[in-house]
Amino acid sequence: MNKSQNIYLTIVTESQTSEMKAKKLSELVQTELGDNWEIITIAKYHKFESAYKIELKTIIVENHQERINHYAISLADKLASPWLIYFDKDDNSIELIFNKNKNSRFGKSDFDMIKWGHFQITK
Repeated sequence: MNKSQNIYLTIVTESQTSEMKAKKLSELVQTELGDNWEIITIAKYHKFESAYKIELKTIIVENHQERINHYAISLADKLASPWLIYFDKDDNSIELIFNKNKNSRFGKSDFDMIKWGHFQITK
């Protein structure tokens, strides 16, 4: 029996002077990730100037946790790299964290507005 799990992606942007720009970026990210991703939230992020927090979610039905982990890693790499991987050996699951730095690479030039990212898999 396959089990469903949620995958959440949270992004904090930089140099986003309007909600319209953040919405455009969220739509580009959604397109890159696939139609099954839902934009949950786009909101001003007050910790940084000209920043927005974007939250997306999808549900995946898969029996093998390794496949879900690989899926998350491959999607994350489409957006930016490098990502830190946190492995939970008890659940055999991962979390991915992105922090923009001088060595960061982006899947599309529009994604260079991503300052921070977090992929989380939940049951």
